[in-house]
Amino acid sequence: MHTIHVQTETDTRTGWAFAVQVTTPSHTHPFTVRLSWIDYDHWTHGRIAPEKVVHAAFRFLLDRQPPEEIAPDFDCSTIRRTHPDFDKLLPTLFD
Repeated sequence: MHTIHVQTETDTRTGWAFAVQVTTPSHTHPFTVRLSWIDYDHWTHGRIAPEKVVHAAFRFLLDRQPPEEIAPDFDCSTIRRTHPDFDKLLPTLFD
């Protein structure tokens, strides 16, 4: 079981950067994740809080790989490069 904590949100010149921790029973994994305004609008049309997009992106990734295999610093747009179904499935994961 993984617990996802989206901790902080920082404005950047192209969107946001988030500090995220994924906690497993034995370890806490820190991440820095960026979300651009363009991707945010593409996936949500401005209807979902940005931190919920990041949380959903981690749910997607953790369903497919363990946290140790996720890059510690990445942009959400890179997920679609290794998972072509990401754009279609991400909106189904919004809480």
